[in-house]
Amino acid sequence: MKKAFTTLGNPDWSFDYTLEQAAKMGFDALDLRGVDGKMGAAEIDCFRYGRLQETRRKIQQAGLKICCFGCSSSFHDESRWDEALADAYSAIDLCSALDIPYVRVFGNTIPDGLSPEEEKAALSTIARGIQKACDYAAGTNVKVLLEVHGNINTAERVQAIAMQIRGEHFGVLWDVAHSDKIYKDDFETFYRAIRPWVCHIHLKDHIRIDTVNTKLTSLGEGEIPLVPIVKMLLDDGYDGYFALEWEKKWHPELPEPEEEYPRFIQWARENFE
Repeated sequence: MKKAFTTLGNPDWSFDYTLEQAAKMGFDALDLRGVDGKMGAAEIDCFRYGRLQETRRKIQQAGLKICCFGCSSSFHDESRWDEALADAYSAIDLCSALDIPYVRVFGNTIPDGLSPEEEKAALSTIARGIQKACDYAAGTNVKVLLEVHGNINTAERVQAIAMQIRGEHFGVLWDVAHSDKIYKDDFETFYRAIRPWVCHIHLKDHIRIDTVNTKLTSLGEGEIPLVPIVKMLLDDGYDGYFALEWEKKWHPELPEPEEEYPRFIQWARENFE
């Protein structure tokens, strides 16, 4: 089991300290979602022109990989595509330069109560936006991953988007918490439907309240069947990373990463090593 964490969980750490702690704790990779309080690839100091090779050496010296870069691009609102594409393009440029295989983007939300024809059109809008990002990635080794997130968290909606996107630069990031809101213990039904596109996994745990609201918990203390999900993926030949997404950035009341990250390592070792 290849272990990573998203930097959403340590918003107050510097990049150097993040590398140091990740290596010390036994992680294999980082999933970048903000560094030094900045979220966009073009804003982060250690990724600026003239700093990239130094940053590459630091990553290598720590014995780590960067497995994904999470940008903020969402494609459900075509009027904001210019902003979304600029964010995605800069992330793709960075990932190409640093050999990071994936850029994460969002769908992210379509209105409730749409007719079948209206929903089809809304999902097509998302697909067309993501297609533009994938086309920009042509000629690189970078894939653009649609995260299972918001209400793009059913098999039908993810499939409807994925089947419209052409080329080899598209994939899906399965955030198991977002599909759990709909499928709960029937996770295999969802996985089998999106399996051809799954490239990367986000793990977290929660207590279920309803199909929208949940309460985040430490891994193993909530209701998501995480051990069966990971076992299913490993048994099915998945060889990518499992990234703990500890949402400290958005939920500052959560325990500190110094507490939660080692807990994830211990959980992974107890169950899968």
